[in-house]
Formats: sequence, structure tokens, C-alpha cells
Amino acid sequence: MSPANTAVHDYVAALRERGPLAIDWSAAPTRHKRYPDAARISLPAKSRSGLGELAVAGELLRQMLGLARLIWYHPTDDHGRPEGGPPLLLLGRPAPSGGALYPVEAYLACGDLYHYDPVHHALERVRQGEHTPELTSCLAAAPAVRPNAVLVLAGVFLRSMFKYGDLGYRLVCQEVGVLAAQALAVGRRIGVEVGVHLRFEDERVERLLGLDGAREGALAVLTLRLPADGRRHRHLPRGPWAQESEPRPRPVPPGPAAALHEAARTDPGSVARRPAVPPLPPGPGLALPDPPPVRLADGVPHRASPPAGYRPEPIPLRSLAAVLAEAARPYPGDGLGTAGLYLLAQRVRGLPPGAYRYDSGRHVLHRVGATAVPEAGRLLANTRNALRTAAIAVVPVADPLAGMGARWYRTRQIEAGLAAHRAALAVAALGLAARLHTDGADAADQALGLAGTRWRSLTFLLAGTPRAGGPALARPIHRPPTRGGGAEPS
Repeated sequence: MSPANTAVHDYVAALRERGPLAIDWSAAPTRHKRYPDAARISLPAKSRSGLGELAVAGELLRQMLGLARLIWYHPTDDHGRPEGGPPLLLLGRPAPSGGALYPVEAYLACGDLYHYDPVHHALERVRQGEHTPELTSCLAAAPAVRPNAVLVLAGVFLRSMFKYGDLGYRLVCQEVGVLAAQALAVGRRIGVEVGVHLRFEDERVERLLGLDGAREGALAVLTLRLPADGRRHRHLPRGPWAQESEPRPRPVPPGPAAALHEAARTDPGSVARRPAVPPLPPGPGLALPDPPPVRLADGVPHRASPPAGYRPEPIPLRSLAAVLAEAARPYPGDGLGTAGLYLLAQRVRGLPPGAYRYDSGRHVLHRVGATAVPEAGRLLANTRNALRTAAIAVVPVADPLAGMGARWYRTRQIEAGLAAHRAALAVAALGLAARLHTDGADAADQALGLAGTRWRSLTFLLAGTPRAGGPALARPIHRPPTRGGGAEPS
């Protein structure tokens, strides 16, 4: 067995054998980084025509990673009745993050090379020069459309791993997929063509960004074709390479996750040794109705992870059809393709409760089990509570050991997050609610009939009817005009 395949086997075994979490909150790193001495460009709160390419890219970044919403809600019971206690007011970002730890940073090459500061909605110049062609040349496959900007998503692994241990590495990879799905949805709305690239020269990309790969590593490269409005942004005054703030996060601690990450950085392979997705069951299956048209961008402003479960009400079968169709839709990029999509249905009008496999080519469901509720087992309390009232669970499934090398495993995890978040955006666009519960992936295998096989659930998206009790409000944050300091795009 090659060292890269050994790293994958050791990592999968470590997750299977992991014990209870022991969290040292005093070791928690900061949830965003800064380049304090860098020249800065303050971005407009909303994209407007005539402001240049950076303003358009800034709108994409704001709706991926920015501090963009205030969430106000009253805790309620299963029937929407107030449970007492004070209301909660939370700052939120547009896309979900495991434990709200936000381990992903974004770097934009558009003219100069910038780091996105989500707290201040600004770009910090890391280095000067036109880096888009060089970053594009690091890709294993040329983009379909020549980009005029490149966005790199990098994981700061300790932000997640200090809490979740080795599981945190998998969560960071899946969050990169979530953000890629968000970029595709928002880009389509604002006229940005996005390509998702998961095969590239990690070390070369990281060297261009000034990253060491151990503390923070490049995990995805998004090529962008920004709409031309005839105006380029104003270049900032010349200056040296910017240095990030201290103290920097610690490297990935030694262990299975560190070995997997290092193997993935140096392994370009993404070839499967055996079928990676479970075969479709025989038989005609249950034909789903034609899905209603759904625009995933419509789900972006309304998507919010429900803090206290769902109302125990059924959802329409047509809504389910739309969610599955969007989750299985191919994306523009160089990945492996959608994993096998499974469904645990508890409350769907016209569909008996049970476990199903989705056939995206024929748009039908194959029943694979009678139960739709996984054993409580190792589920966390919030997952158990949400499972009692959720209508469905959407579960991407694959063989985690089918591929040659660690890059294959990393790519599968990123694509699981991408498919699950596309489902979540479709859910929100249909007026429903959804939340990712990665701990439910282990418990779902039994209900899906996967126990004892080589197939494994990769993540676990619960969805259902949002609570009517409240209020439960999510409102956009409008940034006031900048007063001095920082150049505005022109």
C-alpha cells in the first residue's frame, strides 16, 4: 500500500475509533486573520454598477464569508410555544460552519493579490502584481473560460481541530465544499462565472499566497469571470509583502489528520481503484414529480441553521424532488462528481416513511430500508432533538477508501459539502429550513442498510418545516459609508 493510501486508511480508522470530545476552549484560535500593515480597500456594502471588478468580487465574498446578518430568535418548543428565557441575538455569516468556527480564509487575485477581511468587509493587499495567470497555471485542468480573477479557499485547520480533533480536518474540507456551492449560487445571480478546481499544485499555490501549508493550506481554487463594466479598480500605492498578524495559529498537531493532509498536498491523483458510489438498486423505483423551478441564490438570504429543530409537519413531495435534483446537479469544475444520494424520509406527503436511494438520471427513488430514524448512538443532543421533528435527511454516500491517494479522499469530502449545501439552499428557496449535522453521518449507515459494507455516509443534512413561533428573524447588516482610511474602489 502506498504511503498516501496508508494515510487515508489510518485517518478513517481514527475517526471510527474516536472517543468523546475533550475541548480546551483556552486553546481556541481567533476566527479570522488580519494583515495589519497591509494597504486596504474598503468594499461597498452592496455591489453597484460602475464600481469596478473588485466591487463585484467583494459582493461574492460578502455573501460567502462576510458578517452579513443578525439573527434574533426566542427559544420555542416543538409546537412553537415560548420556552422562557431571554431572546438571543447572534452575528451570522451567510454560509454554515461547523461549530461556527469559520476555519476558511479567502484570497483574491484580481490585479494584485488580496486577503479578504470579513469583519471589516475589506481587501488587504498581500502582494503586488498580476497573479491570476500564475495561479491559473497551477491547475491540473485548464478552466473552460479564461478567468480574469482567481479565488483561493484555504483552511486554517486548528480553528476546527482544537474542538473536534482529527474530525475537524474532514469538517474543514466539507466547509470548503459548502463555500464553493455558495459561490456558484451567488455568482449566477450577480453575473460571475465560477469554476471549482480541486486538483492543483498545492505547494506552488501556497507559496504564492505566503502560506506554509501546515498551519493553513489551500484546498480549492475558484476561477472567476467577472462581468466587465469598462472600469478597472484603482491600484494602491506600492508597498512590501504584507505580513499576517501574530501569533499565528499552530500547525496541525501530529497524528492521522496531519499525515493525511501532507499526503494530499503532494498527491495529484484522483483515480478510483474500484467503484466509489453504491450501485443503484434494481427495479423501476418510485417516480418523483417534476420539481418546481428553484434558483439557489434565492435561498442564500433566507438560509439559517435552525437552532431548535423543526415543526413536526410533512413537506410536499414536489419540494423533495427539487431538493434532490439540485443536490445531484453537476457543477462546473474538475472534481469526481456527485456521491450517491440517499434519503431518510419521515414526513413527506405521498411518500411512505423509510430509507431511499435517489437515481438522479431517472429522477426516481428506490426504497432500501423501512426505518427513517438512525439509532441515537453517538448523536449529539442538538442532532437528536432536530431528528425528532425533521421531515427528511439527505445523505451523500461513497466508499471513502475507493480512491488512489489522499487527494481523492479530500476531494470526496469537499464534494459532499458542496452537494449538501446545494440541497440546503434549495430547501431555503422553497421556504423550508435545513442544517448540517456531520455527527449524524455515522448513525445514518444503519438506517440506510450500509452497516457492514464499504459504503459510508459522508455528511447528514436534516430539513423540515421551520418553526412558526418566535420571532425568529434574520436581517442583513448594512455597513455605513466609510469615513476616512482605506481607498475605495473606483
